[in-house]
Amino acid sequence: MNDQIFFIFADNILAGIAAFIAIVVWVKTRDISWVFIVIAVIIFYASVIHKTLMFFGIVVSNTAVDMVFAYTPLILVIAALALKAVNNMRR
Repeated sequence: MNDQIFFIFADNILAGIAAFIAIVVWVKTRDISWVFIVIAVIIFYASVIHKTLMFFGIVVSNTAVDMVFAYTPLILVIAALALKAVNNMRR
């Protein structure tokens, strides 16, 4: 139980830092691939918050929501990398 609380605390801190930096990057970027990365990081942070709320029993588990939080960041990262690859091939 104590290990789980430590990991949840560490996940929240690290994901919060990543989301903060992602928002700072979002303000300064015009490249669509970076915007996808930023959105993926923010959705990942939302999934960490959701997992924390589920752990403490504030929110009940929902399979559809869990799937969105699990796969959306990966799909956005894949899209960002594919866009970056296509843009680099054109040069």
